[in-house]
Amino acid sequence: MPKRSSWHLDKARLDYAIGLGEEIVETLGINSPPVDPFHVLESEGAKIRAFGDDFKDAFDGRLEYKDPIYILFYNTKYNCWQHSGLQHPKVRFTISHELGHYFIEAHRNYLRKGGQPHCCITDFVSDTLVEREADCFAAGLLMPKFLLCEIVNKSTANLSAIKNARKEFDVSLTSMMIRWTQLCDSPCAILAVKGKTVQWGFTSEGFNNAGASFVRRGAVTSEAAIEFISGEPTLKECREGSGWGRTGYWLDIPKDNVDVHEDYVVMPSTGTVLVFLTAREEDLFGDLD
Repeated sequence: MPKRSSWHLDKARLDYAIGLGEEIVETLGINSPPVDPFHVLESEGAKIRAFGDDFKDAFDGRLEYKDPIYILFYNTKYNCWQHSGLQHPKVRFTISHELGHYFIEAHRNYLRKGGQPHCCITDFVSDTLVEREADCFAAGLLMPKFLLCEIVNKSTANLSAIKNARKEFDVSLTSMMIRWTQLCDSPCAILAVKGKTVQWGFTSEGFNNAGASFVRRGAVTSEAAIEFISGEPTLKECREGSGWGRTGYWLDIPKDNVDVHEDYVVMPSTGTVLVFLTAREEDLFGDLD
C-alpha cells in the first residue's frame, strides 16, 4: 500500500507540473503551435536571464539564483543536429525544462533559500522526481492539451501522425510520442529500450481502461523487437522498423494475449530504441457495437 500511495503522490506532482505549463501558455494568449519558450522567458522581464552556449557534455540546462534574479543556462551543442527552427527542439525543450524549475514554486524556493543548482539532463532521461516534474512542465508548455488533444484524437495513432505533430509543434520525437500517449483515448503506449531492457514507459487512457497502467520493466520478450535491435545493436544510426507482439510482452495487463503493432525508432543520441505500441479497441474490449 505505501508503494502505491507514493506512486499516486508522484503522479499528482507530475500532473500539476503539466497543468502549470499549460496554464502559462493560456495566460500568455498563445493559441497556435509552436510555443516559443523565449516568449515565455521575455514575459518574466528582468526576473530571469538566459544564456546559451556550447557547454559540451557538462549539462543540458542549469538554473541558478543570483539575488535578485534567476539565471538560466542552456546548452546549444544540439544545434549542430539537423533542425528547421532557430533552435533545435532539444534546446527548446531544455529551456522549457529549466523554466519548469523557475515556475514550480518548490523548485524556485529551494534555490532562493540557498539550495545548490545542479546540472540537468532533459527530455525524460532522468528518474529523479524533480527532473521529471520539470520535464512534465516542459511537455505541458510546448504541447498544451488545448492545442494538441484535438489533433491526437482526430488522428489514427501511428508513427506517421506523431511525426507530423512533432513538426507542427517543433519538439523532439521522444517528447511528442510521450505527450501523444498521455492525451490519446485509444490504446497506445511508448517504451524506451536500452540494450534489450525496458527502461521506462507510458500508457494511454485506452490501455489504462483495459487495466494497463504500468509497463513491464526488465528484459524485452518481443521476438520482433529483439530481432530489430539485434540488426544493429550499437544504435549509432537512425533507423526505423515495425513488427507484431502481444500486450503481455510489454504491459502489466489482465488481457495479456492481445495483438499489438510495434513501431521501433532508434535514437542514437541516447542509445535507446523507442517502441510505440498500438492495439485495436475491439480486441481489448470486445465488439464495441
